[in-house]
Amino acid sequence: MEMGENPQQSAEYMRLAIPLMNQYGVSLTPENYTVWYEYVAGKNLLLNEEIDKQLKLINSFSDKDTQEIYNRFLSPGTEQAKLAELRQELRQLIEELLGFTVNGANAAAESTELLADALSKLHPDMPRDQIRSVVQDVINETRQVMSSGKLLTQRLNSAAIEIEEFKNNFDDLKKQAKTDRLTNLDNRHSFDESILKIIKEAEHTAEPVSLIFCDLDSFKQLNEKHGNLVGDQVLKMVAATLKASVKGRDHVSRYGGEEFTVTLVNTSLDDARRIAESLRDAIASKRIQRKDTKEPLGQITMSFGVASYFPSEGVESFLQRADRALYQSKRNGRNTVSKALPPII
Repeated sequence: MEMGENPQQSAEYMRLAIPLMNQYGVSLTPENYTVWYEYVAGKNLLLNEEIDKQLKLINSFSDKDTQEIYNRFLSPGTEQAKLAELRQELRQLIEELLGFTVNGANAAAESTELLADALSKLHPDMPRDQIRSVVQDVINETRQVMSSGKLLTQRLNSAAIEIEEFKNNFDDLKKQAKTDRLTNLDNRHSFDESILKIIKEAEHTAEPVSLIFCDLDSFKQLNEKHGNLVGDQVLKMVAATLKASVKGRDHVSRYGGEEFTVTLVNTSLDDARRIAESLRDAIASKRIQRKDTKEPLGQITMSFGVASYFPSEGVESFLQRADRALYQSKRNGRNTVSKALPPII
């Protein structure tokens, strides 16, 4: 249960989570329960999106599926877990500041009451010693109010610094969530978001948009022969080469595994094909070697599929056509570029 959730809310989430786990045959372990508690609470949007997607496709969810969701979104060290930790720290800070404010307000009210009482005691015939006593009470109260005000000011100043740190950490997390850690390119999630925006804008402006899908040839064999670390070295080289070849609003992403995308704004299909040919040639001309043994890895090649968006065809059709063109290049012998066929609308 997160801080701020009352027992009634927690009980309701538990009442909803456990029947769902029973429905899909998910074991009642602490980690599994955490996943489904988060799901019914509805606060972790990415987690809910992943579960809803699978339930819509196959209407089932296993212990293994639940564990994968936990590892992705809730296990210590993930962006989601770090975000939850930031939320908790921020909540504690706000609660502390509220406490200062409430205490300050109570103190101010008490001070006002004491000063009003002191004022009521003043009268023309008051003896000197009583006047001195009232004055001392006022002095003491004024010092206490000033001290409380100074403490509140100091805490507010330090809180401002802490909140700025929270903002920076949150911005870093958002960037990490959209960046592939190995290559520092946009990841699949970021690509999915950006292509939707680009296509939506293109529908209004009629500006041409083209997409290149590119996939390393025989990458599995390279990994099996040289190991994953060498494979990572190749992926970084490819990412740097693709990144260096685009400018302006165009951008490169790692779509998954050894597959990359290049999104080209205000670019026709023929121009996109020329860019793809240039990229194909740039990759094929690289001569890289293992960092440890200096053994040459041989020629590294990629296959490319190029598609240009047709008005009103939709993003799914656009991606499918580019993907089919890529695998046409694979069937044609690899290390080549293929243009997508027009959509059937």
